[in-house]
Amino acid sequence: MSKPLPTSSYYGSNDVIALQQLKDASLWFIIITLLGYIGLFVNVGAIVSIVSLVLLFIIGIPKLRTAFQSFAMTGKDVNYGFTGLKILPFGILISFIGGLLAIVGVIASIFSAGSLSLAGVGGGFALAAIGGVLALLGAIVTFIGYLLIGITIFNLGGVYSSDMMKIGGILIIIPGISFVGWILTYISIDDIVRRLTYGPSSGYPPSTYPPTGTSQYPPYNPQPAYGSQPVPNVFPASTDVYQIGIGQINQNGEAKVTLMVNRYGLSITNASIENSTMYTTQVYPSTLNQGQNEVTIRFPQLINLVPGNTYNVLLYLSNGQMVRTVVKFNPGF
Repeated sequence: MSKPLPTSSYYGSNDVIALQQLKDASLWFIIITLLGYIGLFVNVGAIVSIVSLVLLFIIGIPKLRTAFQSFAMTGKDVNYGFTGLKILPFGILISFIGGLLAIVGVIASIFSAGSLSLAGVGGGFALAAIGGVLALLGAIVTFIGYLLIGITIFNLGGVYSSDMMKIGGILIIIPGISFVGWILTYISIDDIVRRLTYGPSSGYPPSTYPPTGTSQYPPYNPQPAYGSQPVPNVFPASTDVYQIGIGQINQNGEAKVTLMVNRYGLSITNASIENSTMYTTQVYPSTLNQGQNEVTIRFPQLINLVPGNTYNVLLYLSNGQMVRTVVKFNPGF
């Protein structure tokens, strides 16, 4: 459903995959929501509504769950989203059953009134009342489901510094205009992917792809790797993460640094040694907790480093920013 991007292996390939999955899911939720609204106004509305429900259960919800699973693998907190997806089907089914009971009850009351059966009229009204209560209960559960999903989208917008995605998360919660929230979420992802892939100073405007076939960008490589390709230093310095003290790096290419993190939801996607061709995605732990973090970075075996000298290790974050850390080359640590 979404246009493929030439994605750099330097930065957040897992984040890009998760975002593209969210974009695909958002498109389906736009279609499903609009079909649901159309079903309220056309003569074959019941059929259209049923089609929208089928699409929601077999495509929309599974695709959004897959996207949330990918975000969870990158260390993002999407637990609210998982909970929302669990209760959303129950809310919709309860509403559907309640609506059917209400319709059957009203029809039974009308036929009973025509046959002058007071018991039948009363039973029909009772059935309609039960259906109405169930429909209301289902609507509340459905709202809570979308509330939790919207909060998750809002939080992801915060992680990726996207105001448009945050607004989309808010609008997803509001019945009647939730499709607008899904549209904003869909649109916002192109800009986020561009920033993660090419850096905020790449010169490409939001939602614009670099020309295909250009040689200055390395091919997409979804597998964690390390090697000796240059990483473009186009990322702004992080204001939320900084180094404590000076780290160390040994002759096997293993570097250890201590970081202080002031923001929740960040992760390290890859690292490089400044002014060199050495880079890696082997960072442990990649997900950062608020407070102090002990981080290990594994490069290929190093050459031409001088014992006792210090070197800058650049850490690239999931929000499009960079942390410059200092390590001392200690061959035997």
